[in-house]
Amino acid sequence: TCGCCGKILQESYGPDLCSDCMEGEHIFEKGYTCVEYTAAERELLHRFKYKDQAYLGRKLAEIMYDRMKAGEIEPDIVIPVPMHVKKQRKRGYNQAAVLAMGLAKFMEKPYSGKLLVRVAETGAMSALGALERKENIRQAFDVRFDKRSSLAGKKVLLVDDIYTTGSTADACAAALLEAGAGKVFVITFAAGANLININGEGNSFC
Repeated sequence: TCGCCGKILQESYGPDLCSDCMEGEHIFEKGYTCVEYTAAERELLHRFKYKDQAYLGRKLAEIMYDRMKAGEIEPDIVIPVPMHVKKQRKRGYNQAAVLAMGLAKFMEKPYSGKLLVRVAETGAMSALGALERKENIRQAFDVRFDKRSSLAGKKVLLVDDIYTTGSTADACAAALLEAGAGKVFVITFAAGANLININGEGNSFC
């Protein structure tokens, strides 16, 4: 796996960093993921997010808990990547919050779903490239002023369902660190693979 973001690397891939992480540093400390984002994972997460099957979150959180035990990370607090209130009202729940609540329970760590908020309603990320994702998500998150004192110096575990280029994780980490967090780690259920093209150069997909 990538030594920075945790993305799964092909065995034939030489470096210990994926191509995205070699191109630029991330704001978060380190990332972890559980599975490669292929057709089966895509279908599973689609059911979890869009087919009102939130109950799948408990099993996914259990898998993520096993991954975190191997990572030997002891966070002070577990928080989800927040969803804009309009989007959450339409969907009915934030899938990242379902995962984060389950993971916090398994890890016996405090959970906060209201500390980090999404202050801008951004467009869909699935069809965007890396630079477009960064621009789309820039300054989309903030930490509630009345919650900042509880964040000071804390080691935060940020939870989401899918990791692609890290733009969302970086934007969240930037807001958390600016508000006083000590370090931000990221855990996702799935991440795109780092592939090797015919020229031997790395590229990612999700």
